[in-house]
Amino acid sequence: MIRVLITEDSKLSSEFIKMILNSDSEIQVVGLAKDGRECIEKTKLLRPDVITMDIHMPVMNGLEATEYIMENIPTSILVVSSLVKSELDIGFNALKAGALDVIEKPRQKEGVPLQIIGEELIRGVKTVAKFRPFKRISKYLDISIDKRKKKADIPFKKDNNIKNAGEKSQDGVLVIGASTGGPPVLNYILKEISLLFPFPIVITQHIAYGFVNGLIEWLQKNCQLKIKVGKDNEDIRKGFVYFAPDYHHLGITKHRKLFLSNTPPILGHRPSINFLMESAALAYKDKCLGIVLTGMGNDGANGMMAIRKAGGVTISQNEASSAIFGMPKAAIENGASTKVCSVEEIPREINKWGITKN
Repeated sequence: MIRVLITEDSKLSSEFIKMILNSDSEIQVVGLAKDGRECIEKTKLLRPDVITMDIHMPVMNGLEATEYIMENIPTSILVVSSLVKSELDIGFNALKAGALDVIEKPRQKEGVPLQIIGEELIRGVKTVAKFRPFKRISKYLDISIDKRKKKADIPFKKDNNIKNAGEKSQDGVLVIGASTGGPPVLNYILKEISLLFPFPIVITQHIAYGFVNGLIEWLQKNCQLKIKVGKDNEDIRKGFVYFAPDYHHLGITKHRKLFLSNTPPILGHRPSINFLMESAALAYKDKCLGIVLTGMGNDGANGMMAIRKAGGVTISQNEASSAIFGMPKAAIENGASTKVCSVEEIPREINKWGITKN
C-alpha cells in the first residue's frame, strides 16, 4: 500500500485529489495539509511514502516545503501544478530541490470518468513511490551562470565559435534522453556546455503533457545556447538545443533535418528516446554522442546500442547521481554504454568530445 500525504491549499482540489487516489486499491491517503509548513509537520508525524505538492500556498509555498523536506526528512515528492507560468517556474525549481516529477493538477470535467481524469496522477504517485527520494545531486546544481566561476577556454577551432551559431550542422550531433529526475540534471549539463561547442543538441525528455514549453523557458534562464521545440523538416543547426514536442517522436533524417512522427508509442513512450537515438545513429554514424540520464524503465538502451554499433560514443549517468537508475542501468547492462559518468563529469565529456570531433 502506498501511503500518500496531499498538500493543497484549496479544500475542493484537495478532496478531489483524495477521491482520485482513494479510488485505487494500491493507494491510501493518510493525511491532508493546507500549506507547506503543515506538510512538513505531517511528514514528520505520518512518514508518508509519497507527498503530492501544490505550488502556490499560504504560509509556505511548495518550493520552500520541498527544500526543507529533502534536506531533513527525504520523501518522494510529486509536484502537482497548474500550467500557469509563475507556477511552472516554482515547480521546476522544486524538481531542482529534489522533487521527482511534475504533473498537471487534475480538474473535474463533465462527462469524463474519474478513472480517466485521475490516470496521470495515479501513475505519477505509483512511479515516484518505487524509488528512493532524490536528494540534491550536489551544490553545483544551484550555481547560476552569473555566480559560477568562469570556465576555462575550450580550444575549439576558431572558425567554429559562437559567431557561427545557426549554421547547418554536417559534422556531428549530441542526443540526450531523460525521464524522471531529468530537468535539474539537464539544467546543470546545458549551462556547463561551452558556448564554443560546435554541434547541435537534440533532447527527448519524458514529461507530462503541456510542460515542455515551461521546461524550455526554465532551462533557458541558465543556458547560453538557444533552446526550442523541434519542428518537422527543420534544419538542425549548431548553437541550438532542440526538444521533442508533446505526443510526437522526434528524429533526424539522413539529410540532417528534424522530423516528427505520431506513430504508436515505443515502450509506452511518445516521444521515445530510442526513436531519436536510432535515427541519429543512422544520420551521423560515428559522429554521434548519445547520453542517457536518470529515469524509470529502459527507454534509450536500444538507441544507445545503435549509436555504439555505428561507431559513436555513449554515456550513461551513474547510479549515485541518478534519481532513478532504471534507464542508465538498462543501457549499461546491455553493453550499450561506453562510459558511465556523474552529472558533474558529463559536460566535461561533452566538451572533450566536441574538440575531438571538430
